[in-house]
Amino acid sequence: MWFRRPSDTLLTGDPCICTPSTRNYTELMEQQERIQHHESCVVPYRETPRGIEFCLVHQGGVERWEFPKTATDGDGASAEVLLDKAAGSAGLGGHLDGEEPLDAFVAARGNESRSVTAYLMRVTRVDDDWPADASHRRLWCLPEEARARLRRKPFRRFIDLALRAVKPARATNNGVSPANALPRKPR
Repeated sequence: MWFRRPSDTLLTGDPCICTPSTRNYTELMEQQERIQHHESCVVPYRETPRGIEFCLVHQGGVERWEFPKTATDGDGASAEVLLDKAAGSAGLGGHLDGEEPLDAFVAARGNESRSVTAYLMRVTRVDDDWPADASHRRLWCLPEEARARLRRKPFRRFIDLALRAVKPARATNNGVSPANALPRKPR
């Protein structure tokens, strides 16, 4: 049986005649070439008397909070340069904690997939004015509030991974090794 659906025109951009095997939206999307995007983001944090705070940014036309990020599609630039660009979009300066990424995830919607690689960044400078000041808002918040403001679960996971990476470093910097940071009670 052959048939035509108005929604098929919306999905592919041209009217198509579908067979029973291509009626399913998922199958139709799998038949199209997938467009891939790559992004790098920084998970900026600072230590305050209240505890560890994370910086989230909000773009003017988008109704969600995220970590600062930048596209890495075919730039050929080093990770350090790309992350400086991402941090600069939020008016932040600092250095990466480690060479390895904190984590990565891939999200797909329709015929597009987006891979995001996150790096942990200790913030040492916060600019009052920055180039994207008019289109971006910046918010510093404790981990619990940051988790509540982030809609996407993979970004929430970045907070948990960042806290695990920062806490052993804090214990070592204070002269206490992670192995004996918490004394155990005798049984």
